[in-house]
Amino acid sequence: MSKTDLSKPTRQSIKGMALIFVQGIRKLVKIFWPLLLALLLNEKIRENEMIMILSGLAIFVLLVAHSTLYYLNFYFYLKNDEFILKKGYLRKKILSIPLDRIQSVNTKQNLFQQLLNVVSLEIDTAGSVGKELKIHALDKLFALELQNVLQLQKTKANAEQEEKADLPEEPEKVILKLSPADLLRIGISENHLRTGLIILVFGNQIYQNIADLFKNKAEEYSNEVVDYMANSGWTIVAVFILFFLVASVLFSLFRTLFKYFDFKLIKKNETYRIESGLVNKRKVIISHSKVQQLDWETGPLKKIFGIYHLVFKQAVSKQTKKSQLVDAPGCLTKHLKLLKTDLFGEEVLAYEPKVFSNNFYFRRLWILSGWIPAIVAVPFFYANWFFWVAAAVWILASAGYSFLILKKRYFRINNEQIRVSQGAISHKWKQMKLFKIQSVEFKQSVFQKRRTLASLKLMNAAGTITIPYIDELMAKQIYNYLLYHAETSERRWM
Repeated sequence: MSKTDLSKPTRQSIKGMALIFVQGIRKLVKIFWPLLLALLLNEKIRENEMIMILSGLAIFVLLVAHSTLYYLNFYFYLKNDEFILKKGYLRKKILSIPLDRIQSVNTKQNLFQQLLNVVSLEIDTAGSVGKELKIHALDKLFALELQNVLQLQKTKANAEQEEKADLPEEPEKVILKLSPADLLRIGISENHLRTGLIILVFGNQIYQNIADLFKNKAEEYSNEVVDYMANSGWTIVAVFILFFLVASVLFSLFRTLFKYFDFKLIKKNETYRIESGLVNKRKVIISHSKVQQLDWETGPLKKIFGIYHLVFKQAVSKQTKKSQLVDAPGCLTKHLKLLKTDLFGEEVLAYEPKVFSNNFYFRRLWILSGWIPAIVAVPFFYANWFFWVAAAVWILASAGYSFLILKKRYFRINNEQIRVSQGAISHKWKQMKLFKIQSVEFKQSVFQKRRTLASLKLMNAAGTITIPYIDELMAKQIYNYLLYHAETSERRWM
């Protein structure tokens, strides 16, 4: 029973004012950091202490006023089976969400919140307002109470689950826990090429911003670097590649450690709870009924360590899809088997035949990724012998890559669920129950029709699953069955 009357407007913890103040500073620095850097490097401004003091004092007063007004005008309450949040002082906002539309209620805690001993609470929904339903500073006990109240009210609002409310609570069971050694293996098995490209893009953005401020100096230093690399030969290239690889691996390790430190996947009744984070701690609750599909993936390095990356796909809007992904960075085969059994029942799809995409799918991929780019480049480089060598290598490489895609492109289906396989270097699976499907699309191009082939798109509340280039008759049978299933099924998809 709630000790707090949530029918009355309630504010955040008073400590939230300090959090709002720090967030204001961070936003100012993020937006105006090039200007601030230029002012700090300006000797005339630095020598004039009065300007520095007055500017700092003015910013401080404005931020204090903003923090106070934002805090006083931010409150929330429950009314008529709705959660209502009001915020803003110049531009006021009122956000209202029915309790039965709440996907999950999660808590997070960054480093500054840990110092203040408060947590943020996020309410996820299938609508576009979900990302705005966030309370930044609540005492831990009150946040836990509010989380429990919202989950309880949501359950009561769902008529299908009313009978389950009287069942005795099961004890918590830790399904998956990752040790530092596990995180080390996961970090080593990450995609380091992708990580390296992120570092390069981020570094280029920093360089561009600095170059805009100090154009002459930036050009001078960049020319010196280019001249040095040109005169150093292959040695500097080898050093640069080695540095790139080491930086990518270290970045992957640190990212994995900070994001997934002390990772736990805990089961209780009909929900999972995920806890993780070193600096930014998060606690995410996933209801079984809200999971639309389960994705899992492995790759060459992950396969060596026997690791799979899991993603629970929930019903979300396009605006919040990326931020709503709930994942487990690594689990073993036994953990994956346990989760699949818990979500989908005993393994039955393994006994169904694999249905592969037609070989014409390979030809389509090879033409689009290999031949067309090479042919388009011919008018520009046809006189260069090196181009023809590179084009031949490119066409052969794209053929190999397309072949790998074809070998992993298959699905298994029965009258209850479907599992789709895809990938090239890595291998990814997607599985869902058929009653979660909201719509089915039958697609057939002119080229497919000539070869009696077709593709299917299965859409649920979490996204789309594609089955490309299968036999036309089979595609129509599956399409008709899934469409009938979606229209007649009375089971709730949420």
